[in-house]
Amino acid sequence: MMIGIYGANGFIGRHLVRRLAESGIPARAVSRKFEADFIRGLAGKTEFVQADFRQALDMASTLQDLSTVVQLVSTSSPGMKNDHAIADIAENVVPHVQFLESCIKAGVKRYIFLSSGGTVYGPGAVIPTPETNPTNPINSHGLTKLVVEKYIQMHGHVSGLEYIILRVANPFGPGQMFRKGQGLIPAILDHWRKNLPIRIFGEGTALRDYIYIDDLIDAVASAILLPGSPRLVLNIGSGEVRSVMEVVETIEDVTGHRFEREYVDTRKTDVDVASLDISMAMKLLNWSPKTRFHDGIRRTIDI
Repeated sequence: MMIGIYGANGFIGRHLVRRLAESGIPARAVSRKFEADFIRGLAGKTEFVQADFRQALDMASTLQDLSTVVQLVSTSSPGMKNDHAIADIAENVVPHVQFLESCIKAGVKRYIFLSSGGTVYGPGAVIPTPETNPTNPINSHGLTKLVVEKYIQMHGHVSGLEYIILRVANPFGPGQMFRKGQGLIPAILDHWRKNLPIRIFGEGTALRDYIYIDDLIDAVASAILLPGSPRLVLNIGSGEVRSVMEVVETIEDVTGHRFEREYVDTRKTDVDVASLDISMAMKLLNWSPKTRFHDGIRRTIDI
């Protein structure tokens, strides 16, 4: 069994590659680029391949002998709003559909895709939101994720592809780099390190689920090893929600730093509450999140 990790040099990818290496599971880590120290630390335990996800031929050549693919590549984020919808389609739908077709031709048996639990459901969802809730994304990021989900499900039905689509909450943890518009926690920590004020949308009451990276990797590993021929869509989160202000105050408590706050208008592309019902994943993956939020923040800062 060889597992292919695509987007292996990203935050989630690096943690997953390390976990598979520690578990002795053969893995091929694929990314457009790799950090030298990351490769050195896993030399002899993981196969590394540099290839651009947007190049269909490059991707096809990486699929030989893979039984399972874990697809983590994404260049968009909810913070981009709907300002780059055409580019979002070009970069986050078209290459993914091409890649799926290559996976089918190469004989890949199982496809694991990390979708967005915070954006695919949209406003007015049942709280907490089960996987059966209607999907109505109000931003391009969520819409492109949902379109890719549908192509995966199509291939499950037509081509017999096993799939597990994980609709993930907001992951955080050590090694997460700050990218503008993506991730409240890395943004706050970046501003803490630079002693900068933080920007808060509205009154900071928006509620989100934040999952510590180790708990997310546990879920992905369980999806990789799940027996049978699954065709599943599962929410993955902590099972709890926190407001923006609660997140800020927790980080202030851990760091001992008081942030200067700048309040700005809310974004029309954000929902007020994103709360995931994770009971299905807990049952089917025999998985549960274990890390308390405060502990996760402390580990993120300490490491």
